[in-house]
Amino acid sequence: MKKIITLTVNPALDIYTHLDKVEPEKKMRSNSPKKDPGGGGINVSRVIKRLGGDTKAIYTCGGFTGKIFTGLLKKENIDLEAVEVKNEMRQSFAIHEDATGDLYRIGFPGEELLESEFHALLEKLENLPEAEFLVASGSLPPGVPEDFYSQVAKIAQRKNMKFVLDTSGKALAAGLKEGAYLVKPNLDELEDLSGRKAESMEDRKEMLQEVIQKYSLEIIVHSLGPDGAFLATREAVTHFAAPKVKPNSSIGAGDSMVGGLMYSLAAGKSLEEAVKFGLACGSATLISPGTELLQKEDAEKFYKELSAS
Repeated sequence: MKKIITLTVNPALDIYTHLDKVEPEKKMRSNSPKKDPGGGGINVSRVIKRLGGDTKAIYTCGGFTGKIFTGLLKKENIDLEAVEVKNEMRQSFAIHEDATGDLYRIGFPGEELLESEFHALLEKLENLPEAEFLVASGSLPPGVPEDFYSQVAKIAQRKNMKFVLDTSGKALAAGLKEGAYLVKPNLDELEDLSGRKAESMEDRKEMLQEVIQKYSLEIIVHSLGPDGAFLATREAVTHFAAPKVKPNSSIGAGDSMVGGLMYSLAAGKSLEEAVKFGLACGSATLISPGTELLQKEDAEKFYKELSAS
């Protein structure tokens, strides 16, 4: 039995390059682009696979871009199940400016998903063998109803799977109407869920307790960037420090944190150990260039540092 199934409704072919300086109205010469398969759930599965875990990735795939995307994923030996769609898979671009160290990121919304296509995703989930966790991560493309993740949550409940949701905006609030085992909101997402602004860390802790009481949730892991994360349960809110690193690129760091969390929980680790390992995985991706995800040895090194502190 697969322990972790990931769902990516709106994957993207990530294209990364770097150049000396970004200048308007000028034809700029960049280095050769690097292509990677991206999107929330896809990155979670890629991280789990790198760590040695067991995962299956469910995703939409269309057009020439989709063929390139799937070809890249197959090289990573991930168990895949795609829903073929009519429209072209989206792309996202990242440019690193060498002169300043700034990173410019452009993400497109994606082409419209037809009703028959997102229903095919739901049907595929219904027919899958049971797993311990179902991780739905990433944005929804045009054409998909806001309550789509709520429908996914119902399937997880029927199949006795722990539902993990990592998305934003209206899709997050609508998805939580059916509840979830775990969510990982950033500050903007936490403020959206609570309906107010956070002026301090104490505000955030109060808002986490409000949100976990408002929705049927067991766990919230609230990322704080370089300040680590808050772990919120119905009993308490606990702070965890992050490894001290010099960031190279933030692309995929949040997904890597989720991947590390799920890998640890599926391996039977405690919730506290899983949060530490998730932070270690996020930091390991932060030190990687461009769209490159973590290296296992970096994640393990950072985890040992956190466990020793």
